[in-house]
Amino acid sequence: MAWGPYLLVVVGAAVGLGMIGFGGSPWVGGVIMGAALLVGSLTRLVVSDERAGSLAIRSKKTDVVVFAVIGLALVGGSLSLLLRLHNT
Repeated sequence: MAWGPYLLVVVGAAVGLGMIGFGGSPWVGGVIMGAALLVGSLTRLVVSDERAGSLAIRSKKTDVVVFAVIGLALVGGSLSLLLRLHNT
């Protein structure tokens, strides 16, 4: 089983969580986690089922869509933390 793609996503998510946990900007950590999921989505789309390893849970289409939606939601939600909605 190929662990490379799975570890890439896990390490990216861990780096984002670690950044938030150790006092970094929450939006930066969220963007890093979302980017890791988007990389996982792209990886799942490009590589074969055998090489995808633990990223291959469901069908390729479902995996790509789920990773992309969650990754985009994390990136969008994290970037929305930068918006100034009021003056307080």
